[in-house]
Amino acid sequence: MLRYQKQQQYLDNTLRLVYNPGLFSSALLSIAAPASGFFTAVHPLDSEHYPFSIGQIYHSSASLSARLVFLAPMEMRSQAGTGKLLSLLTAQAGERGAVQILAEVPLDVPEENILYQAGFRVYAEQQIWKFPRQFSFGTGNKLWIPITRGDGDQIVSLYQRIIPGAVQRVEPPPTFPKIEGMICWHEGRAVGFAETRFGPNGILVDIIMEPELSDVDEYLAALFFNLPYRNTRDVYLRVRSYQERVASALVRAGADPGPEQRAVVKRLAVHYNAKQTFKYQAFEKQPDITTPISNTEIKN
Repeated sequence: MLRYQKQQQYLDNTLRLVYNPGLFSSALLSIAAPASGFFTAVHPLDSEHYPFSIGQIYHSSASLSARLVFLAPMEMRSQAGTGKLLSLLTAQAGERGAVQILAEVPLDVPEENILYQAGFRVYAEQQIWKFPRQFSFGTGNKLWIPITRGDGDQIVSLYQRIIPGAVQRVEPPPTFPKIEGMICWHEGRAVGFAETRFGPNGILVDIIMEPELSDVDEYLAALFFNLPYRNTRDVYLRVRSYQERVASALVRAGADPGPEQRAVVKRLAVHYNAKQTFKYQAFEKQPDITTPISNTEIKN
């Protein structure tokens, strides 16, 4: 098993950057504590060096989306060695109540084509940027404060105005009580929202800002300044391709860009009474990009 230790291709930035559980600890967690939401599958490979492939999903019981955590080994080059593995993971996600599986895959890695062949489709392009430790805090005229339950409507309104429809169909607006983050106000209205995920290894931020804001650099500097734990953990910002002004501001600030990635989704049919399937309403008018999993067989 040691040969797999550095061979996993992570497909979930939150777990990779914020928690970094490692191959063995997360796999053991899925066995010892199934309620944790992790599920790990293993399938034989025709290879002497890597005798089997390993994959993992994470699904919270309160979420309609499962997340593909990793695939291993990274040296697998074809769908033949991982197709069955992905089928097992897909079936398990559906049985747990997920209506879709999400993944974040770097460009030009073998796993990218493997996921496309398995029915995943691109819905956004992105990069993960790492804030520099010596980040300029600007003039201090902007202020980000922790969100409260009363901010929910403003956050949803901001999200629906700014985020492209193709993304909203996959990622619904963040709502209480499942979110934590910070909000920025200007003249009585919300002009920015930053969803934050804190963990022992780092902080991952997803930011939404009004496109007409003239001083994006100041808002980013203020966000970094107001983040808890920024002095003890690395801070990362997930930036989508439609957020060019945020990316430009990060370049000026000296932030470090990670590899280009694609956010992909595989939509599932949903079980009902173990005999019927129905489509999730939000996808009714969308192209059917995968086959139902009603007849998928799971082998332990």
